[in-house]
Amino acid sequence: MKMRTNTIAPLLVTLGLSAPTLAVELQPGSVMTKDGAEVTPMLKLGVSSNDNFFMTPSTTQSRLIWNIAPSLEALIEDGPDNYKFDIASSTSFHNQDTTDNFTQVNVGTVVHKEFTSQHRLDVVGDADWLYEPRGTGLTEGQGNAIDDLIDYQQQNLTARYEYGALSSKAMVALTVGYYNKNYQNFTAISQYRNYDKPMLGIVGYYNTQAGTRTFLEVKQENYRYDVIDSNGVSRDSDDVKVLFGMEWEATAVTTGSFKVGYQNKDFESNLRNNFSGLSWEATVVWKPLSYSSVQLVTSRAAKDPLLQGDYIKESVYGATWQHDWSEYISSVASVNYVDQEYSGNFDRKDKVKNARLGLNYLASNFGMITGYVDFIDRNSTQADIEFDRVIVGLNFTFALKGNE
Repeated sequence: MKMRTNTIAPLLVTLGLSAPTLAVELQPGSVMTKDGAEVTPMLKLGVSSNDNFFMTPSTTQSRLIWNIAPSLEALIEDGPDNYKFDIASSTSFHNQDTTDNFTQVNVGTVVHKEFTSQHRLDVVGDADWLYEPRGTGLTEGQGNAIDDLIDYQQQNLTARYEYGALSSKAMVALTVGYYNKNYQNFTAISQYRNYDKPMLGIVGYYNTQAGTRTFLEVKQENYRYDVIDSNGVSRDSDDVKVLFGMEWEATAVTTGSFKVGYQNKDFESNLRNNFSGLSWEATVVWKPLSYSSVQLVTSRAAKDPLLQGDYIKESVYGATWQHDWSEYISSVASVNYVDQEYSGNFDRKDKVKNARLGLNYLASNFGMITGYVDFIDRNSTQADIEFDRVIVGLNFTFALKGNE
């Protein structure tokens, strides 16, 4: 059975659409243990209606989905050093088919050490046990033809060492990382998408002492797949980026950062198309009022697809407006546009447009109610994967009462 890669699920994460953004923020309370750990539990209960659950161009099916997501965070602070551990799960129940029910688990830890004012180390580690819902990921375009969920695990470990005082004119940061992804079922197809990705990067900063600093970043990621592709052509590649950037907080109303430069994705096999071209990332936040802000984001890069093609040249543009109407009520409105061009032995271009409207109500200082509507529209040169979808949802977030 032929399957296609899905790009919508990771796009939603990239664009921050996994949950409505909060403007009026819930300040959760915590419990201090006798060992000095600050423990913060939270619980989110949600219900949503999805009018095109399998992302099909026609003969759509709707689903009512209930979600329960508990989480626990523990923080230990020791002077400038701190240690954080968090664990969370998310369980979804669907009204029509128990096959679609799943529970995902996320575990993470963060260590921040300051040896002196000039030497700092941050270590971040994450492990996730995840599922691809039917009709997404490796089963894109298949609707409900696949009678099970695809199960996969991923781990990510990153260490960043900084040399130089934060107030000095020059600073250097060295980053090393390792990412691993392994599918647990449908091995006849998924075995070709298990891979490791070691990473090495270095950034040199120059502080202008005027609220801005410039930097030059060089990063290399090596994609190494466990099993050679079914067509006998290796997908292994070395991805190098050289980016020049700037971070600033020059005024009271504007902050932001950008980096732009050159990306080269070089495949091990000469039967695949290499990428060489412009890459960028930028974020600007404009806050003309203390209770209102606008965020603009854009990026461009070549990335690996799940199944089809050699690489995807992806350009992203987005805008989000957050506004606090009172001490208890805020709204969020966002629009995003994603353009994807596939390179390889076939021609495919996708254009994804999505929008979100959300309203947050701080019921008390230990509870939040969030309502939202998501609109998603994808056009493609492959008509059988085009779709429109509307999701309407309501979330209830509970936490311990915060300190007044």
